[in-house]
Amino acid sequence: MILRHLLLVVERDFRLLIEYRLFLIIRWLWFGIQIAIFGLAISQLVVLEGYINYYAAGIYVATLYSAAMFVAVDISEEAEHGVVDYLLSLPINRNILIIGRAIGGGLRSLAATAPPLVITLLYVGVRNPYTLISAVAGLALLSFGVAGLAITIVSLLKSGAKTDILLGALDAFVIRLSTVFYPREFMPEAYSAAAAVNPLTHASEVFRWALGLPYEGDPIFSMVMLLAFMVSMTSIGVYLYEKRMEGGGWTS
Repeated sequence: MILRHLLLVVERDFRLLIEYRLFLIIRWLWFGIQIAIFGLAISQLVVLEGYINYYAAGIYVATLYSAAMFVAVDISEEAEHGVVDYLLSLPINRNILIIGRAIGGGLRSLAATAPPLVITLLYVGVRNPYTLISAVAGLALLSFGVAGLAITIVSLLKSGAKTDILLGALDAFVIRLSTVFYPREFMPEAYSAAAAVNPLTHASEVFRWALGLPYEGDPIFSMVMLLAFMVSMTSIGVYLYEKRMEGGGWTS
Protein backbone atom coordinates (compact mmCIF):
# COMPACT_ATOMS: atom_id res chain seq x y z
CA MET A 1 0.00 0.00 0.00
CA ILE A 2 2.81 2.42 0.90
CA LEU A 3 4.64 1.75 -2.37
CA ARG A 4 1.42 2.12 -4.34
CA HIS A 5 0.69 5.50 -2.77
CA LEU A 6 4.27 6.62 -3.37
CA LEU A 7 4.02 5.67 -7.03
CA LEU A 8 0.73 7.56 -7.34
CA VAL A 9 2.32 10.76 -6.01
CA VAL A 10 5.35 10.35 -8.28
CA GLU A 11 3.09 9.70 -11.26
CA ARG A 12 1.06 12.83 -10.50
CA ASP A 13 4.18 15.00 -10.47
CA PHE A 14 5.39 13.33 -13.62
CA ARG A 15 2.13 14.07 -15.43
CA LEU A 16 2.59 17.78 -14.77
CA LEU A 17 5.07 17.74 -17.67
CA ILE A 18 2.10 17.83 -20.04
CA GLU A 19 1.07 21.22 -18.65
CA TYR A 20 4.51 22.68 -19.38
CA ARG A 21 4.80 21.87 -23.07
CA LEU A 22 5.61 25.45 -24.03
CA PHE A 23 8.16 25.75 -21.22
CA LEU A 24 9.86 22.55 -22.37
CA ILE A 25 10.04 23.67 -25.98
CA ILE A 26 11.56 27.00 -24.93
CA ARG A 27 14.15 25.26 -22.75
CA TRP A 28 15.08 22.91 -25.58
CA LEU A 29 15.42 25.83 -27.99
CA TRP A 30 17.53 27.70 -25.42
CA PHE A 31 19.78 24.68 -25.11
CA GLY A 32 20.26 24.43 -28.88
CA ILE A 33 20.90 28.14 -29.29
CA GLN A 34 23.45 28.13 -26.46
CA ILE A 35 25.52 25.50 -28.25
CA ALA A 36 24.94 26.53 -31.87
CA ILE A 37 25.60 30.25 -31.36
CA PHE A 38 27.21 31.11 -28.03
CA GLY A 39 29.23 27.91 -27.68
CA LEU A 40 30.60 28.02 -31.22
CA ALA A 41 31.45 31.72 -30.93
CA ILE A 42 33.27 31.36 -27.61
CA SER A 43 35.13 28.27 -28.81
CA GLN A 44 36.91 30.54 -31.29
CA LEU A 45 38.22 32.70 -28.45
CA VAL A 46 39.34 30.26 -25.75
CA VAL A 47 42.58 28.29 -25.66
CA LEU A 48 41.03 25.02 -24.45
CA GLU A 49 41.10 22.45 -27.25
CA GLY A 50 37.69 21.00 -28.08
CA TYR A 51 35.97 23.65 -25.97
CA ILE A 52 32.65 23.32 -27.82
CA ASN A 53 32.28 19.73 -26.57
CA TYR A 54 33.34 20.79 -23.08
CA TYR A 55 30.73 23.54 -23.19
CA ALA A 56 27.98 21.25 -24.55
CA ALA A 57 28.35 18.86 -21.61
CA GLY A 58 28.30 21.72 -19.14
CA ILE A 59 25.29 23.46 -20.65
CA TYR A 60 23.29 20.25 -20.36
CA VAL A 61 24.04 20.16 -16.62
CA ALA A 62 22.87 23.78 -16.37
CA THR A 63 19.66 22.84 -18.22
CA LEU A 64 19.02 19.96 -15.82
CA TYR A 65 19.59 22.26 -12.84
CA SER A 66 17.07 24.81 -14.14
CA ALA A 67 14.47 22.12 -14.83
CA ALA A 68 14.82 20.62 -11.33
CA MET A 69 14.54 24.05 -9.71
CA PHE A 70 11.14 24.50 -11.38
CA VAL A 71 9.70 22.22 -8.68
CA ALA A 72 9.75 25.26 -6.38
CA VAL A 73 7.46 27.15 -8.76
CA ASP A 74 5.03 24.23 -8.79
CA ILE A 75 4.80 24.02 -5.02
CA SER A 76 4.42 27.77 -4.50
CA GLU A 77 1.62 27.94 -7.08
CA GLU A 78 -0.12 24.95 -5.50
CA ALA A 79 0.08 26.61 -2.09
CA GLU A 80 -1.38 29.86 -3.40
CA HIS A 81 -4.26 28.07 -5.16
CA GLY A 82 -5.13 25.75 -2.29
CA VAL A 83 -3.96 22.56 -4.01
CA VAL A 84 -1.86 21.63 -0.96
CA ASP A 85 -5.04 21.40 1.13
CA TYR A 86 -6.55 19.09 -1.47
CA LEU A 87 -3.48 16.86 -1.44
CA LEU A 88 -3.65 16.64 2.34
CA SER A 89 -7.26 15.49 2.13
CA LEU A 90 -6.24 12.40 0.17
CA PRO A 91 -5.91 9.06 2.05
CA ILE A 92 -2.12 9.14 1.70
CA ASN A 93 0.40 9.32 4.53
CA ARG A 94 1.91 12.81 4.73
CA ASN A 95 5.48 11.53 4.69
CA ILE A 96 4.76 9.46 1.59
CA LEU A 97 3.24 12.51 -0.05
CA ILE A 98 6.29 14.64 0.63
CA ILE A 99 8.86 12.02 -0.35
CA GLY A 100 6.87 11.33 -3.51
CA ARG A 101 7.01 15.03 -4.42
CA ALA A 102 10.79 15.01 -4.07
CA ILE A 103 11.21 11.83 -6.14
CA GLY A 104 8.68 12.95 -8.74
CA GLY A 105 10.37 16.31 -9.12
CA GLY A 106 13.74 14.70 -9.77
CA LEU A 107 12.42 12.15 -12.26
CA ARG A 108 10.37 14.78 -14.06
CA SER A 109 13.45 16.96 -14.49
CA LEU A 110 15.40 14.07 -16.01
CA ALA A 111 12.54 13.35 -18.42
CA ALA A 112 12.18 17.03 -19.30
CA THR A 113 15.84 17.24 -20.29
CA ALA A 114 16.02 13.90 -22.11
CA PRO A 115 16.06 15.50 -25.61
CA PRO A 116 18.99 17.84 -24.73
CA LEU A 117 20.80 14.86 -23.21
CA VAL A 118 20.37 12.81 -26.37
CA ILE A 119 21.53 15.75 -28.51
CA THR A 120 24.62 16.14 -26.33
CA LEU A 121 25.46 12.45 -26.58
CA LEU A 122 25.01 12.45 -30.34
CA TYR A 123 27.03 15.64 -30.76
CA VAL A 124 29.92 14.75 -28.48
CA GLY A 125 29.83 10.98 -28.93
CA VAL A 126 29.92 8.13 -26.41
CA ARG A 127 33.17 6.20 -26.05
CA ASN A 128 32.28 3.88 -23.17
CA PRO A 129 28.66 2.88 -22.42
CA TYR A 130 29.62 1.72 -18.91
CA THR A 131 31.02 5.09 -17.85
CA LEU A 132 27.91 6.68 -19.36
CA ILE A 133 25.75 4.68 -16.96
CA SER A 134 27.78 6.11 -14.07
CA ALA A 135 27.35 9.60 -15.48
CA VAL A 136 23.57 9.22 -15.75
CA ALA A 137 23.54 8.08 -12.12
CA GLY A 138 25.45 11.22 -11.18
CA LEU A 139 23.03 13.39 -13.15
CA ALA A 140 20.12 11.70 -11.38
CA LEU A 141 21.69 12.48 -7.99
CA LEU A 142 22.01 16.12 -9.05
CA SER A 143 18.39 16.22 -10.22
CA PHE A 144 17.03 14.77 -6.97
CA GLY A 145 19.30 17.02 -4.90
CA VAL A 146 18.26 20.19 -6.73
CA ALA A 147 14.59 19.20 -6.40
CA GLY A 148 15.19 18.88 -2.64
CA LEU A 149 16.87 22.29 -2.63
CA ALA A 150 13.89 23.76 -4.48
CA ILE A 151 11.49 22.31 -1.90
CA THR A 152 13.68 23.72 0.87
CA ILE A 153 13.65 27.21 -0.65
CA VAL A 154 9.91 27.41 -1.22
CA SER A 155 9.21 25.98 2.24
CA LEU A 156 11.37 28.64 3.88
CA LEU A 157 10.15 31.65 1.90
CA LYS A 158 6.41 30.82 1.81
CA SER A 159 6.01 33.26 -1.09
CA GLY A 160 5.88 32.73 -4.83
CA ALA A 161 7.28 36.18 -5.61
CA LYS A 162 10.20 35.80 -3.19
CA THR A 163 10.87 32.31 -4.51
CA ASP A 164 11.08 33.59 -8.11
CA ILE A 165 13.53 36.32 -7.11
CA LEU A 166 15.77 33.96 -5.14
CA LEU A 167 15.74 31.32 -7.88
CA GLY A 168 16.90 33.95 -10.38
CA ALA A 169 19.71 35.04 -8.06
CA LEU A 170 20.78 31.46 -7.39
CA ASP A 171 20.80 30.70 -11.10
CA ALA A 172 23.16 33.63 -11.72
CA PHE A 173 25.64 32.56 -9.04
CA VAL A 174 25.39 28.76 -8.77
CA ILE A 175 25.82 28.10 -12.49
CA ARG A 176 28.61 30.61 -12.99
CA LEU A 177 30.51 29.60 -9.87
CA SER A 178 30.92 26.11 -11.27
CA THR A 179 32.78 24.43 -14.12
CA VAL A 180 29.72 24.42 -16.34
CA PHE A 181 31.28 27.03 -18.64
CA TYR A 182 34.98 27.01 -17.81
CA PRO A 183 37.62 24.94 -15.97
CA ARG A 184 38.64 25.84 -12.43
CA GLU A 185 42.22 26.51 -13.54
CA PHE A 186 41.05 29.67 -15.30
CA MET A 187 39.07 31.00 -12.32
CA PRO A 188 40.29 33.46 -9.69
CA GLU A 189 41.24 31.66 -6.48
CA ALA A 190 38.10 32.65 -4.56
CA TYR A 191 35.85 31.53 -7.42
CA SER A 192 37.75 28.26 -7.76
CA ALA A 193 37.21 27.50 -4.07
CA ALA A 194 33.46 28.04 -4.45
CA ALA A 195 33.39 25.86 -7.57
CA ALA A 196 35.13 23.04 -5.70
CA VAL A 197 32.07 22.49 -3.47
CA ASN A 198 29.45 23.30 -6.10
CA PRO A 199 27.34 20.22 -7.02
CA LEU A 200 27.08 21.47 -10.60
CA THR A 201 30.88 21.26 -10.83
CA HIS A 202 30.86 17.63 -9.74
CA ALA A 203 27.99 16.72 -12.08
CA SER A 204 29.74 18.46 -14.99
CA GLU A 205 33.03 16.70 -14.34
CA VAL A 206 31.42 13.26 -14.01
CA PHE A 207 29.53 13.84 -17.26
CA ARG A 208 32.68 14.97 -19.08
CA TRP A 209 34.63 12.02 -17.71
CA ALA A 210 31.98 9.66 -19.09
CA LEU A 211 32.14 11.33 -22.51
CA GLY A 212 35.92 11.18 -22.68
CA LEU A 213 36.31 14.95 -22.42
CA PRO A 214 38.89 16.86 -20.35
CA TYR A 215 37.82 16.84 -16.70
CA GLU A 216 39.15 17.91 -13.33
CA GLY A 217 39.22 15.96 -10.08
CA ASP A 218 38.28 12.40 -9.21
CA PRO A 219 34.98 11.06 -10.65
CA ILE A 220 34.48 8.79 -7.62
CA PHE A 221 34.88 11.74 -5.24
CA SER A 222 32.44 13.74 -7.36
CA MET A 223 29.88 10.93 -7.14
CA VAL A 224 30.25 10.88 -3.36
CA MET A 225 29.74 14.65 -3.24
CA LEU A 226 26.63 14.37 -5.42
CA LEU A 227 25.25 11.60 -3.20
CA ALA A 228 25.85 13.73 -0.09
CA PHE A 229 24.16 16.69 -1.78
CA MET A 230 21.14 14.63 -2.74
CA VAL A 231 20.69 13.04 0.70
CA SER A 232 21.14 16.30 2.61
CA MET A 233 18.95 18.50 0.37
CA THR A 234 16.18 15.91 0.07
CA SER A 235 16.14 15.31 3.84
CA ILE A 236 16.04 19.02 4.65
CA GLY A 237 13.45 19.72 1.97
CA VAL A 238 11.15 16.91 3.12
CA TYR A 239 11.47 18.01 6.77
CA LEU A 240 10.71 21.68 6.06
CA TYR A 241 7.87 20.89 3.67
CA GLU A 242 6.29 18.69 6.32
CA LYS A 243 6.66 21.45 8.93
CA ARG A 244 4.93 23.90 6.59
CA MET A 245 1.96 21.54 6.29
CA GLU A 246 1.54 21.09 10.02
CA GLY A 247 -1.93 21.98 11.17
CA GLY A 248 -3.50 20.70 7.95
CA GLY A 249 -2.32 23.15 5.34
CA TRP A 250 0.22 25.61 3.97
CA THR A 251 -0.19 28.10 6.79
CA SER A 252 1.88 31.23 7.34
